[in-house]
Amino acid sequence: MARGRPRSFDRDTALDDAMRLFWSRGYQDTSISDLTEHLGIGSPSLYAAFGSKSALFLEAADRYQAREGGRPGIALTEAPTARSGLAALLRENVGLFTRRGGPRGCLLTRATLSCPPSDTAVVQYLERSRHERIAALRSRFHTAAAAGEPLPSDDHDTLAQHYDAQVQGLAVRALEGAPRAALLRTVDLTMAAWDALITR
Repeated sequence: MARGRPRSFDRDTALDDAMRLFWSRGYQDTSISDLTEHLGIGSPSLYAAFGSKSALFLEAADRYQAREGGRPGIALTEAPTARSGLAALLRENVGLFTRRGGPRGCLLTRATLSCPPSDTAVVQYLERSRHERIAALRSRFHTAAAAGEPLPSDDHDTLAQHYDAQVQGLAVRALEGAPRAALLRTVDLTMAAWDALITR
């Protein structure tokens, strides 16, 4: 009996599949055998295409941030005010973290919770991503202050770190199974606290 032709390898599709696998299982809990089984290729092909598990993760994380994970940041910058931008960022993240049929939570948060310190390249990537998120919030608050918008604090760096921590908390709660409605109520409370700090 003639052997069938091997399935052609589509690197782009494999990267999408790897992104979803890392997102659903986390970095540390996704093994090479998990990846080869999920992608339908042997380990030599995986190493030839991507170099290593960590290198594959970095490409998958870039794809996540350029696609699904990038939408909340766009919402932050495109809104007319810092308050409406923050509310949009939080709500977009809730939608991302709890979307039907997709992995729950945030790919980067899930990786941060499990990545061993010895995996330097991934640790540095995750730290850089966190700094970039905080910088984007801080920049939005700087712009708002320059335009005369009221803010809860003049310490824009602390504000940025605080609201980034809020996002990470939403991601963890989503991983724990919190329903979307409950997370949206948390967002409403966060924005009510913003208003209370301004009017006190």
